[in-house]
Amino acid sequence: MELKTTELAQIAIRLVDPAFDRVLVACHRSPDGDTVGCAFALTHALRSLGKQARVWCADPISGDFAFLATEEADLPFFQPEHFVAVDVAAPDMLPGADFADKLDVVIDHHRTNDLPGTYRYIDPSAAACGEILLELFGAMGVEADVYIARALYTAIATDTGCFRYSNVTENTFLCAAFLARKAQKGDLYRINKHFFETKSRHRMKLEAFAAEKAEFYFGGKAAYLSVSLETQKALCAVYEDLDPLINVIRQVEGVLVAVVAKEREEGVYKVSVRSEAGFDASSFCALFGGGGHLAAAGCTVNGTEDDVRTRLVNAIREKLS
Repeated sequence: MELKTTELAQIAIRLVDPAFDRVLVACHRSPDGDTVGCAFALTHALRSLGKQARVWCADPISGDFAFLATEEADLPFFQPEHFVAVDVAAPDMLPGADFADKLDVVIDHHRTNDLPGTYRYIDPSAAACGEILLELFGAMGVEADVYIARALYTAIATDTGCFRYSNVTENTFLCAAFLARKAQKGDLYRINKHFFETKSRHRMKLEAFAAEKAEFYFGGKAAYLSVSLETQKALCAVYEDLDPLINVIRQVEGVLVAVVAKEREEGVYKVSVRSEAGFDASSFCALFGGGGHLAAAGCTVNGTEDDVRTRLVNAIREKLS
């Protein structure tokens, strides 16, 4: 499937068309800062044009994003007529099985994106989908206000590890600088502190577990952590608590690829992969029906805890050989 079936300017024309109303904007499952920030920013922009729009996600949007969700609480119900997906790379990440057939607009930065859509704009050079949204708003004639600045800065900062990941480009910093001018004094500090410096005692205990239980293979080039349902229960953790653990094991010196396998339901493991130059996380996850970016990707692997570990470690061995 082509990455771009249309130009961003054409999408802007479509979105500002008065007939394009009653819009549902989809986040991906297990929502992160990029998909949430983009979805809330886009619905806010559409409402500023007098349209009805709201965010939809299959999974609960965590309290981390409560400061962005304030506008949604009092929105009246409407029957959606148009559908947009932001930062959603695959059909199984959408809110519903039939959602893909209804998509008018797809905006993303995952090169593996295979969502159908009347208008598709996929730019893998963007470090975060938030960069694309900022350019889109310019084409739509939408002024970036304080709310949009907070939402898109959240999108960009969280998807780049606060500008530390290898996906960061010159444009990433230019976008952040622009948003800094639009935000209120102290906004960026509060967002950075919330997402990158503040941890509950419970999270610190989970990170200690990750540091202690991580397994290392191939001379320390691969770090692996498995978190079964039984372990999650013992740790008093819910599935959403486990997302940050990948960052604990990827920081170990010498690690080229880090893998965390989290049991979502019995026998179903959601796998997160982070890698350094020399290991393509996206092509690795594609071996198991997943995908993503060169340095950050995910997939689903079914089986027992030991079977999942064996399959993943063997696949790493093949990629490293």
